[in-house]
Amino acid sequence: MQEDKIPKIFISYSWKTENFVSDLANKLCADGVDVVWDKWDLKLGHDIYKFMENPVNDSDITKVLLICDKSYKEKADNRTGGVGTETIIISSEIYTNAKQEKFIPLIIEKDEENKPFLPTFINSRFYIDFTDSDKYDESYEQLIRNIYDKPKYSKPKLGKKPDWLDEDKVNYFPLNDLIKQIKGSNNDKKKSYCITKFETDYIETLKKFYTKNTTPQQAYDNFCNMKPIRDIYLDFLELLVSETNDFTDNLCSFFENLYNTLTNIKSFGGDPYCVNLYDFDIFNIHIWELFILTITYLRHIQDYKSINQILTHTYFLDYSSNGNKIEASSFSMFDYRGEIIEALYKPTSDRKNRFSILADDLYKSRLKLPIFTGDNIAESDLFIYQVSQALDKCSWFPSLYVYVKNPPIEWIKIKSKEYCQKYLFPLFGVNSIDELKLLVAKCKIDKDFKYSSDFKVAPTILSYIKLDEIGIYN
Repeated sequence: MQEDKIPKIFISYSWKTENFVSDLANKLCADGVDVVWDKWDLKLGHDIYKFMENPVNDSDITKVLLICDKSYKEKADNRTGGVGTETIIISSEIYTNAKQEKFIPLIIEKDEENKPFLPTFINSRFYIDFTDSDKYDESYEQLIRNIYDKPKYSKPKLGKKPDWLDEDKVNYFPLNDLIKQIKGSNNDKKKSYCITKFETDYIETLKKFYTKNTTPQQAYDNFCNMKPIRDIYLDFLELLVSETNDFTDNLCSFFENLYNTLTNIKSFGGDPYCVNLYDFDIFNIHIWELFILTITYLRHIQDYKSINQILTHTYFLDYSSNGNKIEASSFSMFDYRGEIIEALYKPTSDRKNRFSILADDLYKSRLKLPIFTGDNIAESDLFIYQVSQALDKCSWFPSLYVYVKNPPIEWIKIKSKEYCQKYLFPLFGVNSIDELKLLVAKCKIDKDFKYSSDFKVAPTILSYIKLDEIGIYN
């Protein structure tokens, strides 16, 4: 439907549903729909049969609503009354010329077996259920979206086939096989070997996504195509946590190696004096995503001591992209904006008005249920920022804060003294409520932590709790 064209619809119904139709017709008109209804449009002296032919002869009518109750079905099936005449005309049009989506049954009554009263000529048609008054608004939204051709779920534009399919570029079997070996091994030495090999092989597999002089489109395609290997990491993470006691050492070392290898031109045989930093963006983005998802999983299993160790660990990272400037760093180095995608690709895409394409994808399309839901990921991203404030490492920008619906559960339960002692003391590395309060007191609103086009600032712990409320309950 063209943006400036007013939709026009015709309503076919039996007189018993007149009150429902009246309310619906008025509501549709209020929402900009031109409704053809006999109570409004059929005047004295008009040809009734010609009026009934409107759904067929009026080319401006884009939808025909069939209000289906027991009476309508009986009259339509028996071809009696005005309904019978209308349905003769409509059924003929359905069987010959009309587009499938033009005729929409609205069910307002069901039989004793909870089956809709659908006339025989449309008994296999998609319909909208209006029988539950508590869900009227939901059904109406479905109808109005259909009329305006604005579905709630739209099929995305087709991209191109991943290059690596033709090149047989990525083989994930060795990584999955190592996970099976770790899971099935009772030998600690073999398990340790497989874990180390997995981390090495994971990095080597990621290297295959390197594209020299990459374009914004190639960078975004690579980001999308890297989800399978990201999911393999999540399987490995769950296994690592359950099978080893010192997994935080493994994780910190793994992130350090990821960063230093995949942002170093020497790893790809390139000239250290001729570096295109955009070529490494996809790996920086991958590390950023893995870090958020790692914290998401540790929050899920409530291992706050490990979160503290990861957030307070000193990482020795290369700042130079050629291995010549390794310095002590915090985890905030893993926070990355994805310049090639956000600054170069997004303005040319159909999502140019989004705050962030990467955040949008991470929240909506890069899920791994049941743990890694959009809400859990968004809350964990915000959680990292909020905890980092207390730990004086507040350069983490919570890209997904705009999607957070509820406060992280930790700040709801922070009023419980028992919860603080069991979970939040290890998270912040403190031993008393007073020490905890001193750290939380640092968590003040920072007006710089927001998208430039957003009027809301990323919330802090003190956005949800007052200091004197911490630990007030047992």
